[in-house]
Amino acid sequence: MPRLTVVSSGRYYVFAMRNTTGRRLRPSTRSLALALSLVAPRLAVAHDLWVAREGGELVLRLGHEGQVVGIDASRVTTMRCVQDGAGRDLRSSASVTPQELRVAARCDALSARFDGGFWTLTPDGEKNLPKSQVPDAVRSWASRQFAKWIDARAPQASRPLGDELEIVPADDLSRAREGDKIAVRVLVDGKPAPGAIVSVGHKTIGETDRRGEVRLRIRSKSLETVGATVRRPLASRDADTLVLEATLSFEVAR
Repeated sequence: MPRLTVVSSGRYYVFAMRNTTGRRLRPSTRSLALALSLVAPRLAVAHDLWVAREGGELVLRLGHEGQVVGIDASRVTTMRCVQDGAGRDLRSSASVTPQELRVAARCDALSARFDGGFWTLTPDGEKNLPKSQVPDAVRSWASRQFAKWIDARAPQASRPLGDELEIVPADDLSRAREGDKIAVRVLVDGKPAPGAIVSVGHKTIGETDRRGEVRLRIRSKSLETVGATVRRPLASRDADTLVLEATLSFEVAR
């Protein structure tokens, strides 16, 4: 029977199908897709959740690289505005379309939570169902996403808001421009998260150190979005792991 082998070379993986004599075979599309998903589930299809300011409104969207996809507003559980140290949830007053949620408010920071539910990988692809409901499950995970926008000029811009996964500035961003290097800190339940995968503009740049920090270069002239992903084992009949994703968005100084 042919077997699929995975060989790691740095950050890249080589997949090969071999028969019992060791001769290399051409893998099927189905087996190759399954192998890729086993190594990094949702790597190719995951979308960032982010907040941007447009005039006097704050807008929550889902997507990446300038591509906006539909968002299920029923899964957005909170949109919390913090102004002068006081917080209030604006989710019930948000204007909703299939592409976004908008709130008209003045905020020093706005944080949103999106419950992605359970995802299960099968030989035929991913299903948005818990493992307990999928008879041919290969692996499964629960997904939760958090998005935060901050006014970089606000005195409280660097303060944590208390999200389960959160990115906070470790430097003053009020004068940060395109090309400047800054440091950010990733927190899980308010504590530093070493080993978190960090991205800028949906492109992975590295991992956080033991203090939960990483340095990065600002690549945007307008709105910069930094992302972080943390995976945790989950002892549940519905999922093997918990995947937490967060973004931090801020306007770049000019």
